[in-house]
Amino acid sequence: MLETVQSIGGSGPPQRGAEGTWFWKSGQRTIDPGVLSEAETARVARLVSPHKQNLLSASLAERRHLLSELLGCAPDRVEVVHDELGKPGLPDFQDVEISFSDSEGWNAFSLSRAGPVGVDLEFIRPVSWEPMLKMMARHEEASTIRAALAERTGLETFFRCWTAKEAILKAGGTGLKGGAPRIRLPVTYITGHSDQFTIEHDALVLSVETRQVGQLVLSRALAL
Repeated sequence: MLETVQSIGGSGPPQRGAEGTWFWKSGQRTIDPGVLSEAETARVARLVSPHKQNLLSASLAERRHLLSELLGCAPDRVEVVHDELGKPGLPDFQDVEISFSDSEGWNAFSLSRAGPVGVDLEFIRPVSWEPMLKMMARHEEASTIRAALAERTGLETFFRCWTAKEAILKAGGTGLKGGAPRIRLPVTYITGHSDQFTIEHDALVLSVETRQVGQLVLSRALAL
């Protein structure tokens, strides 16, 4: 699987002791699903669609193999827990912060040894974005996003804003439950004139970076 992993933001190859952000397409190589925990196996079994079961099983197993490379332990020995808000953690590596995301068979993973991190990945695709925009932004900011969308074909602008806000909220430990409208993105970011910015959120100062690779939009928020 590691041959298919790509990095962003100057991240090096996924090897023991490294930190950064990586993304990959699930199912490029056969990964033994036997490394999954009982909870992960049960999560896969709850899905009705066999296709979605296969995607989730591959994604979870690939995450474990990536973590094993970064942490220097066997894939089936990696313990990943989630708190009541869904934030993932590694109880055996409490100095390490992690974040996951997936969309349409693609996966992203961030690891930081310096503080909170959040990552979000979306595959650009047709969506009913107006109801989502109302969930994501207050009136004035929503108007700015609509205007930026009107100047471009496609939904890149929408997914840039969505992934940036979700990455920030993940770094804050709440995910979307933390309230995306509370976050005000810089206008230069919304309009596509900048791919990076710094923002204060819930006592954190975060560096936010977004990259588009083909139809993928990936945002990472990293505590400074």
